[in-house]
Amino acid sequence: MRILSLCVLGPIAGGLMSSLKAADGSGHATALVSGSVSGGLIALVGVFVLAMVGGGVATKMVSLREGVLNMGLVVAWGAWGSGQVGEALRGAPGSGSLVMLAVEGGIALALSLVGLVVLAKMGRGQEHRDECVRLDASVIGNIGSNIATSASMVVAGLVVSMGVVWLQVQNDLSGQAVWGGFVGAAGAGVLGGMMLKNHSLKNERSGEGELSLVPVIVGVLLGGVAGPLMGMVVPGGGKILEAVASGDAPGWMMMSSLAWAGGALIGTPVGYSWVESSVERQHGQAAKVA
Repeated sequence: MRILSLCVLGPIAGGLMSSLKAADGSGHATALVSGSVSGGLIALVGVFVLAMVGGGVATKMVSLREGVLNMGLVVAWGAWGSGQVGEALRGAPGSGSLVMLAVEGGIALALSLVGLVVLAKMGRGQEHRDECVRLDASVIGNIGSNIATSASMVVAGLVVSMGVVWLQVQNDLSGQAVWGGFVGAAGAGVLGGMMLKNHSLKNERSGEGELSLVPVIVGVLLGGVAGPLMGMVVPGGGKILEAVASGDAPGWMMMSSLAWAGGALIGTPVGYSWVESSVERQHGQAAKVA
C-alpha cells in the first residue's frame, strides 16, 4: 500500500503544490502565500483528498495505523512539492504573509483531523493496538473527561516539535522542512507515548490508554500556526528579508503547513511505537525474571 502512496498519489500531490506560482511568477509559493489564494486552497484540499484515498486503502487492507502513515506520506510529498517558505516570504515580505501562513497551518490542522475521522470510521472494529491514532466519538468523550491531561499532551506536542524543528531546520529547503517535521513529531510521539503509558498505569488500564495520541498530534499540527505567528516577534515582521538572507530565520518559520502536517501524521505514531516497543521489552524481561 505504501507503493500507491509513495509512487502514485504522492507525486500527484507534489505536482499540485508545485503548480502554484507566486505573485512574481516564481515557483516559490505556498497554498496561501501565492499569486492565487483560491487556487492554493484548491491545491491544499486536493493534497488531503489524495492523502485520504491512500490512507483509506491502507486502513481497509492493513490497519488504521498504516492508514495514517500512508496519509502522512502523501502529505509529505505535497510538502516536498511546495515552494521554499523563505523565498515565498522574500517575495511577499511583511507580517501579512506570516498571518496567511498561520491561517494555512490552521486549515492543514483541520483537514488532518478530518482525515483521521474518516480513517477511524473506515477502520472501525480493528485491533485495539490502532487506538493510538483513532479519532471518533468515544475518543472525543475521553478527551473531554480528561481535559487537564489532554491539554498537557497538546502542549507537550507543540513545545517538543517546535524545539526540535528550531534545532534541526537550518534553511528553507523542502527536504529540511520534511525531515524537521518528521523528527520533531517523532520526539513529540515519544514524550506523548510516555505520558499515555503513565496515564494508563495511574488509572489501572492496560494497552494504549483511553486518551489516544490525538492530542499530541494536534499539538504538533499547531506548530504550523504558532511558528509563523512567532515569526512576527522573532525576527519580527519588518526583519523577515534580513533574517532569510542571512540564514538566521528560526526553523519553525521555515516550515510549510504541509511539512508540519506530514510530520505529525508520520512521526508521531512512529515515536509512540518506539515507546510501545520499549514497554513490551521491559514486560518480556520482567516475565522471564519472574
